[in-house]
Amino acid sequence: MARGNGGSEGLLICGAATCWLVVCVVAIGLVGLGIAKIVMGAIYLNDCPLEHMIPIWLIVSGVVPILCGCSGRGNNDDSGENSGGGYCAKVVGLIGLLFNMAWLICGSIWIYPNYGKMKADDFVPCTENITTGCTNDCHQPLLIFSVAMVTIDWIFFVLWSVLIGCTCFTMCKNK
Repeated sequence: MARGNGGSEGLLICGAATCWLVVCVVAIGLVGLGIAKIVMGAIYLNDCPLEHMIPIWLIVSGVVPILCGCSGRGNNDDSGENSGGGYCAKVVGLIGLLFNMAWLICGSIWIYPNYGKMKADDFVPCTENITTGCTNDCHQPLLIFSVAMVTIDWIFFVLWSVLIGCTCFTMCKNK
């Protein structure tokens, strides 16, 4: 009985299915994080007098990737008649990427130093009894969530940059 390469074909299909499953899980997770950012920013919009931009950063950093991901979807028509849709999708994606990068830098500037201030030993929050020599604080869960989100965003940004760099290197090497 001759044995074909059905085993390797099945392995290839299984690998492709696993790859798509991982991509789908990551995409759903990122949308979930975006929604969580929007909700946390909206709930605590006025609860961070230490830096009022932190809740706004959360809202915008949750909305923009979702909007760019939905509006930047290109046309999958292979007829070649409507190639403008693909170009538009690339432009929207590039603008979204540049905006997200700039917004991530702004978020880092607003969040990390203020988290350090609140964690310092000499930090005295303003209360009804203490009004001099104190600093307005930020709602603690909001600030901790913001630190986690900006850190996760940086991790994904670095991973995405490495992936793009490796892809470009491989494409240049093969030419």
